[in-house]
Amino acid sequence: MSSDCFYLHRHREFYFKCGAHPTTDSETSVALNLVTTNSRCITCITCTDIRSPVLVFQCVHRHVICLDCFHLYCVTMLNDRQFFHDPELGYSLPCVGMF
Repeated sequence: MSSDCFYLHRHREFYFKCGAHPTTDSETSVALNLVTTNSRCITCITCTDIRSPVLVFQCVHRHVICLDCFHLYCVTMLNDRQFFHDPELGYSLPCVGMF
């Protein structure tokens, strides 16, 4: 295996914690402030179920998607290479309501 192939097959670890979790400067996790409880019982834009917690997109309409549907959306968009690079946010996805 060439060094290029070895580099491509390395594994990365990601850690996520809720926004209220105290962190230190040495931690590498990021807060997921778009994931929240569904206290208003809003239906998922994809499956129309009412679930909690949900992800709220930062679009004008503040679309809501359940975490199961968001996972499928991310996997689909990743497989289709549809993530885009935002200079401020890094790699991101558009609101699912755009499709």
